[in-house]
This record gives sequence, C-alpha cells and structure tokens, in this order.
Amino acid sequence: MATESVTAVESSASNETSLGPDGNVVAMLAYFFAPVCGVLVYALEEENGFARYHAAQSIVFGLLVIAAYVGLWTISFVISMLVGEVPIIGFLLSILVGIIDAVITLVVWLAAFLVWLYLVAKAYQGEAVSLPLVTAIAEKHLL
Repeated sequence: MATESVTAVESSASNETSLGPDGNVVAMLAYFFAPVCGVLVYALEEENGFARYHAAQSIVFGLLVIAAYVGLWTISFVISMLVGEVPIIGFLLSILVGIIDAVITLVVWLAAFLVWLYLVAKAYQGEAVSLPLVTAIAEKHLL
C-alpha cells in the first residue's frame, strides 16, 4: 500500500461512520469474530475508508486462520490414518503424530491470537497496519 493511501485511510480514523461510532471503534469491532464482523462492517459501512480497510483485512485474516486450521486438521487426520495402519507400532506412531499436531496447532493459534490482538490494538489507535499476505489479498479483492 502506498504511503499516500495509508495516510488518507488513517486520516478518517477519527471521523464518524455511517454506523455511528468513530472509525477507529468500528475498525476495532470488525476484528471481533473475524471474518463475520468484518463482513458486516464491510457491507454496512459506506463512508469511512479506515473502517472498510480494517473490515477487509478482518475478512481475509479470519479466512486465512480458518484455512490454516482446516489444513492442519486435514494433514493430521491423513497422517494419523496412514501411520495407524502400520502393524504393531502404528498405535504408538499415531499417538506421536497427535502430540506433534497438538504442539503445532498450539503454536499456530498462539501466533494467530497475537497477530489478532495487534490488529485490534492498532485499529483502535487509528493506525492502518499492513500485513504482507493479508493486506495484499484484501487490496486486490476487496478494496
């Protein structure tokens, strides 16, 4: 995102929105229950570019987190099914796969939570942050 457009988006953070509250409050609320609230804010907010910017990022961020969860679950399920078929030690291997999956899932969810918390805080502060993959997808398809 170019510097001029970030500044233009950030300048509308303190402006009122068509939904009522200031842009930074609506932008922050867009991240709660992402991507659902992001879709609601994106669809209902017509005037404030800052709120729409964060709503678009909320949609993409929420969908990417859901996709990561589904992908991890699918990979774990397939590997568990495959190693479960190994005679004698298959049960032990499937337990090991389950433990490794739990650790990886915990790390991914902790990282997603920290990024979400960062996005919520920056939206409330009136800053338009740019996440490499999330912002690129949001700008290409939603903004």
